[in-house]
Amino acid sequence: MDSFKQAREKVARTIRILYRIGYVLDYEGNVSTRTRTANRYSITPSQVPRYKIKASDILIVNEVGEVVQGKRNPSVETRMHLLIYSKRPDAGAVIHFHSLHATALASLHETIPPFLEGMIPYLGENVPTIEYAMAGTEELASNVANSLTQRNAVLLANHGAVVCGKDLQDAFHKALLLEKASTIYLLAKAVGSPRNLPEWVIEAERELFRTMML
Repeated sequence: MDSFKQAREKVARTIRILYRIGYVLDYEGNVSTRTRTANRYSITPSQVPRYKIKASDILIVNEVGEVVQGKRNPSVETRMHLLIYSKRPDAGAVIHFHSLHATALASLHETIPPFLEGMIPYLGENVPTIEYAMAGTEELASNVANSLTQRNAVLLANHGAVVCGKDLQDAFHKALLLEKASTIYLLAKAVGSPRNLPEWVIEAERELFRTMML
């Protein structure tokens, strides 16, 4: 019996949903989870259209990225996912996606400030665009993982976004929230200068983030 079946099914379902809502295209984006087995992670494959990924396509890798179950090649961003897990032991899932408005802000190298109520407890006090590095590189993996030690979402310069959560459902919610915040921020910037929340609200939500983290 496949002890990783449930994890593989959830990852496959999540990437198909991301495709349906336009957050990834055919060969874009990647999703991973910790499994119930120590040092084993489920992750999407490379070069399989996201709309047709099945549970059997999902790879199980160890902590150094070696495939221990599955016949396809794991995502080129596997190192990034694993490094996030090593730096965030509370994270149970990671989603990398390219939704339109978050990617637009990433192309502008913008930081989303604490302007939207309810954003800070889930994503962190702000969502910065990290320094550019090519996809699949150790540099990108390090940049993302280091930035996610203080928050749950980052923008990747000229690329897309990454969120982490306690599980896939939580990470998916954060992906939706990040795109919502990005959309509102861009719309507000088109007609004026978005104003941050009052400092007392920021501090209250900052405390919520510290207690929740994820």
